[in-house]
Amino acid sequence: MTQPSDQERRRHERFPQVFEVHARSLLSGQTPDALPKEFDGRIHNLSDGGVCILSACPLPASMFICCSFPVPDAPVSIPTLMQVRWTAKRGHKSPSYISGLQFVV
Repeated sequence: MTQPSDQERRRHERFPQVFEVHARSLLSGQTPDALPKEFDGRIHNLSDGGVCILSACPLPASMFICCSFPVPDAPVSIPTLMQVRWTAKRGHKSPSYISGLQFVV
């Protein structure tokens, strides 16, 4: 059986965007010891359905993440709630994990 290509599996077109975000997990004290409750990441791309984020720590699948996206040329940010769909190790340099996060609301 052949697997669909990445493009066929995607519902939404990806748009390259690079910006730093500060995020926090919403596990209410159930965060695995290896994962801080708050962490910094770098958005790699985004779509109508979610984002791809680079981070120094692995994000467990199904975990809920809250972060704010900066608005260019404005002193505001947009709060978002997302769920981790997948995470993969990426190379040996920091940040060394890449994760796909889906918008919840």
